[in-house]
Amino acid sequence: MDTLVGDYLAGMGVKQLAERYGIHRATVFSHLRRRNVPSRRPGLGLDEKAEAVRLTRAGVAMRAIGRRMGVDRKAVRAVLVEAGLIVDDGSNASDR
Repeated sequence: MDTLVGDYLAGMGVKQLAERYGIHRATVFSHLRRRNVPSRRPGLGLDEKAEAVRLTRAGVAMRAIGRRMGVDRKAVRAVLVEAGLIVDDGSNASDR
């Protein structure tokens, strides 16, 4: 999996790596962690944020979006607050 690490370090996203190598995103993260590769960024990239917004508008729950994208519900929620789809009132009452 040295090529996977090289592709990640060259800027390829986890989703693209999973598709390219025919493995799950969680497996990509496992390979990267095992090789002590630092994460580029927490959360979602620009394209992933747009997809999260689209999925939310289609009625998909935050937890399901997070599972699909390999992040936790909090990362998805932050995107939705940023996009103005939910109001950050300090509580999680609006979470699905």
